[in-house]
This record gives sequence, structure tokens and C-alpha cells, in this order.
Amino acid sequence: MNNNETINKLKYTIMQLNKIGMALSQEKDTYKLLESILEFAMEFTKSDAGSLYTVEEKEEKKILKFAITRNNSREIKFKEFALNVDKNSIAGYAAYTGDYLNLKNVKEIPRELSLKYNDSFDKIINYKTINMLVVPMKDFEGNVIGILQIINKKKDYNKKLNSEDDFQNYIIPYENEEAEMVISIASQVAVLFQRVKLYEKIEMLFKSFMETMVATIDARNPETAGHSKRVAILALRFAKSINNVDYGSYKDYVFSNEELMEFYYAALLHDIGKIGISENVLLKKNRLTNDRIGSIIYRFKFIKKNLEIKEFKNLINEEEKGIYNKLDEYLDFIVQTNTKGYITEEEEEKLEEIKKVKYEDYDGELKLLIDDFEFKNLKIKRGNLTQEERKHIEKHVIYTDQILKKINWVENLKNVRSIAISHHEKCNGTGYPFKLKKEQVSFKGRMLTILDIFEALTARDRAYRKALDVNKALNILKSEVERGYLDSELYEIFIKEKVYKVLEEK
Repeated sequence: MNNNETINKLKYTIMQLNKIGMALSQEKDTYKLLESILEFAMEFTKSDAGSLYTVEEKEEKKILKFAITRNNSREIKFKEFALNVDKNSIAGYAAYTGDYLNLKNVKEIPRELSLKYNDSFDKIINYKTINMLVVPMKDFEGNVIGILQIINKKKDYNKKLNSEDDFQNYIIPYENEEAEMVISIASQVAVLFQRVKLYEKIEMLFKSFMETMVATIDARNPETAGHSKRVAILALRFAKSINNVDYGSYKDYVFSNEELMEFYYAALLHDIGKIGISENVLLKKNRLTNDRIGSIIYRFKFIKKNLEIKEFKNLINEEEKGIYNKLDEYLDFIVQTNTKGYITEEEEEKLEEIKKVKYEDYDGELKLLIDDFEFKNLKIKRGNLTQEERKHIEKHVIYTDQILKKINWVENLKNVRSIAISHHEKCNGTGYPFKLKKEQVSFKGRMLTILDIFEALTARDRAYRKALDVNKALNILKSEVERGYLDSELYEIFIKEKVYKVLEEK
């Protein structure tokens, strides 16, 4: 090789190293990182095949886990297996000693190494391994964290090895300079690999912390416990369904891995503001608390006893007799109404009737059978919250906004807040808290609205209503679409792709 060829090869090598270095330094996926280094090492050395192992701890013992393999001349079905880090295998030997092996002929391994090549896999795929370069990947402390194994250097990288002649005529030895270069690359990749693993651990720590915190907040109300996690599970399935659709406005949109996590966290954290909601409202199961109902029962018993005494003394008048005769009926009605999810017009009129009834207290003062507070709560048309209580609980979105605004989100999670705080907005601008219209809310926010409603409808029984089956819940979503509340296209995807089934699978 003349000087010009040497210089050109060196330039090419530096250019390739810079290219792979930049690509690897930006990679955050461990599998893709390993895949990239193996493919680069094979291309750089013109190798036909290669494998990559990672060192892992198992039962206080180090093993080599088969992570990835490539073969340009054969189609290989990946099968996971492990090797011990010892001197009983070629890869294990390199991991154990920390030394690289440049085996010019795997059938003629130097006797002092006490190694024998196992050709059983070659026979399965009708292949022939001639030579091999086995390089330990060391971190900055010199610890072996993986093994890079490349096989059969060729004269022409694009040549496929099909016949016996191909293996005889196209395989050439690995040069020592190539081995040194691959060692250098492997060491740099080892450091990057450690960084990526650390990044993954930090992500897992963040994820588990968020999930634990949200589960703790959800647990304040046993009836809705698990709601946020279930919405987050639905969110991942919904996003992946968007990736797969070949119809509608969203057919070309693809959620990246970063966007999937962003949407997951937005769904997980959408109700975090409920930490600021009073427990009296958050934990309200019926129109009136058990204590309040107990007070009413005691009051009615007192009135009944008082009227019985009056009757015994022949002091009771006709109006009081009418009250006495209806007390048990009134009390039963109040107790039943307290736990209802919905009251009719006739039941409202009955409450109005009860509200007008007065009785004489022990000091002779006339008082209402039920006071204004009790009447106001019992008369709630649907659910168990008064208008004031509903407005208070709706503030949880504002509190969510305030909490998430204080978090210094990394770039790939910057939209978590804006998605999370839009889960009660409606396409026609009638939602809360910001009264945003469809075009003002991201489609991810509109997705979250659908998921939040569906999960709430199908979740476990609430004190004021039974959990709905899936079909009824879907019909309610459909009516919300028809009223202009929900995004019709996203609803169609939710239905067609059966996103809701992920909860059954879980």
C-alpha cells in the first residue's frame, strides 16, 4: 500500500469514526446503540457476521448475555442464551481475561489458550466460521461490560458467502491495526453504553416515583384509586393505535418513543391537582354524610317522641297529627334519596313538601324539619355534589397546572403540562377551566379527554352510580361526540382500534 492509499484510508477511517461517534453519542436506546456498534464494526472491518454480548450479574455471578447478532450471508433467528464469564468459551475467555483475541483460524487456536471453537451453530445454519476478532468492551475503570465478536473478514464487504469456494477465496485475516481500532471503538462505546444505562435507570427512577406519587394521591379516594394509572395505560395504547391507522387525518402521524412517554406522563399526572381538593368534597360518597343522616334520624325520633307525649296528654293538634303520621315516610324517603344517583321531578316536589314542615323544639321554638343545607344537598339533581362543591373540585385542573408549571421539564417532556390540563376541555368550548375550543387544544389533549371520560364511566362502582359496561360507556361517548364535546375522528379511532380493550388485557 503506497502513501496516498494509506492517507486516504486514514482519512476514511477518521471520517467514519467521527460519523459513528456523533451517532452513538446521541443514541438513548441501549438496543439501538449495541446494534449500531456491531454494524459499524462489521462494516469497518468488512466482516460477514458478528455478535455482541453484555455482562450481567445473576445470582452473584457474572454471565455473558447474548444481546444481538448479524450475518450478511445467512438469515438467523435470534435466540437468547447466556455464557459464563470463564475460560471455557471464546467470548467468556475474553470477558474473563480482558484480553482481545485475533483468531486467524478457529480450528487452529493456540494450544496455550486451551480453547476449542464450538461449530454446532455453524452446522445448523450451513455456515463456516474461519476467523474471528473478539474484543472486550471496557468502561473507564477497566471493567469488561460486554464482548464484541466479529467473524469472517472479507475482501469485499458486499459479497455473500454461499459456497465452499467463497469461504476459501474471499476470507482474509484481520490486521492488527484493525484490531486496535476496534478495541478503541469498543472502549468508547462501553462508556456511552454505561451512560445510556444510567440514563435508563434515571428514567425508571423518575417513572416509578411519579407512579408511586400519583397512586398515593389517588388512594385518598378509595372509589377512584387507580384511575390515573389506568388512564395512562389507555393513553399508551391509544397513541400506538394512532401509529398504526391507515385512515383519517392522523394516518401519517407517528408518536416517537419520546412522545409516547410524554403522553404517558401527561395521562398519569392529569389529576395530580386533586391533592389540593378538600377531603370533605373529594371523599363525599352521598348527598349527606353518615353523621348528618344520623343527626336527621335522631331529630325525627325526638319529634316523634315529643308528639307521642303530646298525644298522651291530649295536647296534640290536627296539624301535628298529620306530621306524626308522615314522619316515618319522610325519614325513609330522605335516607333513600341520600344515596341516589339521580332524582326525578316528583322526588324534588316531595323534598319541597318536607322542607316546608316545621316542628316545635324542646324550648318551644319552631324549626324546619330539614334545614337549608340538608335540603340543598338532598335536592342535587345528579350525583352528590352541590354547585359550589363541583366548582371546588373542578379547581383540581388549576392546581394541576400550578404543580406541573413548577417542574423543570426536559425538552422531550415539555408538553406534559399543556396536555394534562386540557382533559376537561370540550371541542365546542363548554369545558373547563379555560373554555378552550377544539383548535386551541392539542389532539393529544383531546385524546386524553376521551380516555378520562371512558375510564371514569367504566371504573368500579361509585356511591352515587354503578360502573357501566363497555357498550354503555361507548354509547355515552358517542352522544358526547354528537353534542360537539369530543373529537369525532379520535373517537372513531378509539372505537375501531378497540383501544378500551387494553384494560381487559391488564
